[in-house]
Amino acid sequence: MGGRAFPHLFCPRITRELYLKVRDQTFDILTKVFTHVTVPAEFPSKTDFGDVDFLVAGPRDVKVSAKFPWTTMVKEIKKAFDTTHGRQGFFTKDCMYFAISCPGREDEFFIQIDVKVCENPELFAWTEFQLNYASSEKIIGSMIKPLGLTINPEGLWVRIEEMEDVNSAGSMVFLTKEARDVLKIVGLDRRMLDGGFASNEELYAYLASSWVFNPAHFAERLKDPHYVEHLKDRSKAWVYFVTIWISEQYPKYQLPTQLDDVGDWYSIMRIIVRESVFTMFPPAAEVYYKK
Repeated sequence: MGGRAFPHLFCPRITRELYLKVRDQTFDILTKVFTHVTVPAEFPSKTDFGDVDFLVAGPRDVKVSAKFPWTTMVKEIKKAFDTTHGRQGFFTKDCMYFAISCPGREDEFFIQIDVKVCENPELFAWTEFQLNYASSEKIIGSMIKPLGLTINPEGLWVRIEEMEDVNSAGSMVFLTKEARDVLKIVGLDRRMLDGGFASNEELYAYLASSWVFNPAHFAERLKDPHYVEHLKDRSKAWVYFVTIWISEQYPKYQLPTQLDDVGDWYSIMRIIVRESVFTMFPPAAEVYYKK
């Protein structure tokens, strides 16, 4: 399926070759409008695309105000793209959607351009990390959540176990908003930040190499109907990873040496992970034990 933001326009899926051409052209245009522009990394095995995704921040020629000037920016980008088709998202309010005529085939179809806005430039790199590879950080987030860590739009947090059930927000202690710190904590290199994967399989193996990866965790998650329903909305590549790839690599979702009860593993690992992050972030330990 192609872009769906403009039902009245024909926006089919496009080849990788055409995607790269349009991506580069529109990237150059957006850099004249914003100080920060990037294209979140796509799955390396992806061969066709329904749209072209961008993350932007810092409007160049608009006076900074308390609120992002959505109406003004939609008009400016429509002008820059030379299109009449553009709007802010109805449900995804932090996105703008545009449709441009296909270069060289203007009378045949349109190509959808999605522009997600990071309103705080200081969180731009963190937001990019969250979007790379169709939000691969959600896989990492799932692995570390039962170990006492939480990833959200503001950064990485450690939760106080004794408080989290009664005061979730109050139980959280800030650690970092640097993606490289998250990868260091879970024992992964920078490839997720640098786009260093040749195939989806390589990305899957990379995540499974983390010292906090446990296939039994995903088996446990798949027992939850709400998780299974939510999983349907994820990228097909991640559905495959959770439901097929892990079970093929780890029969019965088990590591060779593993505690029978994943709950026991969570409890032990939570202590180990907490001490590890406190070694990296001593001020967080002080706040944690004072709460």
